[in-house]
Amino acid sequence: MELPYQGRAIIEDNFDSVRITIPSKKNYFITLFMCVWLCGWFFGETTAIRTVLDSTNRGADMFMMVWLTGWTLGGIFVLKTIYWQFLGKECIEIGKGVLIMKRQGDPLSKTTFYDLNSCESFRIQDDQINTGFGRYNWSFNGRNTIGTIAFDYGMKTIRFGENIDEAEGKYLLNLLIQKKILTDKNLA
Repeated sequence: MELPYQGRAIIEDNFDSVRITIPSKKNYFITLFMCVWLCGWFFGETTAIRTVLDSTNRGADMFMMVWLTGWTLGGIFVLKTIYWQFLGKECIEIGKGVLIMKRQGDPLSKTTFYDLNSCESFRIQDDQINTGFGRYNWSFNGRNTIGTIAFDYGMKTIRFGENIDEAEGKYLLNLLIQKKILTDKNLA
């Protein structure tokens, strides 16, 4: 008999707030592929740098500089993704009139603060973007556009709970309602 799934979220229940930590969902195939790709990337990067430093042809230098810039950005993107796969955590703290979201292990993200009185229509929304191989943190903008739990903040929809199942999202919302952190105003 299979045991029921206990979920990925780690819940710290404080007196007047709840902290939810969701470790990144690991995909070892993608991580291994990206590590192997980085070996080839390193070879290309060092070769391009050597070519730029040794070249006397101005036209070739300009092309190589543009190519090297794109190649370097691609490497940073892959390193960021691998780092997120190993150390990433989505941290949500809600209570005391504020909702705080932070992506630990994502060096390009920022902490976002939301006034809980302006957060409306908390709901579970199927995360269609996370189908197949998943998202793997492709976004550099740090925006909260991925996740199973959604709410409206003014004229914008904010999402969190990346790669959690719908049932786990319902459990988390019910916990916040039972603790009276979310009220009818937040659910309507």
